This record gives sequence, structure tokens and C-alpha cells, in this order.
Amino acid sequence: MKEKWNEIQTTLEEMTLMKKREYFLTLTVCLLAGLVIGMLISPRKFMMIGNNNGNNNGNNEEVSDETEA
Repeated sequence: MKEKWNEIQTTLEEMTLMKKREYFLTLTVCLLAGLVIGMLISPRKFMMIGNNNGNNNGNNEEVSDETEA
């Protein structure tokens, strides 16, 4: 087991070069994976946009029928 560990350590210590494209794709994948994981872990919240003051509650049709007749 120790021999395997030493072999892994020697491969990690080697210097490798990465192309800009590979670096950019790696960063992009990490960013998108973080967003997905964050969405899955975050608590679910019910969000309502608007103030529900009754502007579009379906009463507009009745009003327009009365004014046309």
C-alpha cells in the first residue's frame, strides 16, 4: 500500500503544462458544477414576484362586457 502511495505522490509532483483552452474549460465546468450543486443544496423557497394588488385578477372581462352593451 505504501508503494502505491509513493507512486501516486511522484505522479502528482511532476510539472505539467495545460493549454489555455483546457484551463478555461476546467474553470467553466467547476463553475457550472458549483451552481448546480448550490441549487440542489439550497433550501427551497417560494418566491412571488409582484404585489397581488388585483390588477390582473380576471375582472377586466366583466367590465369590458358592461361598457360595450
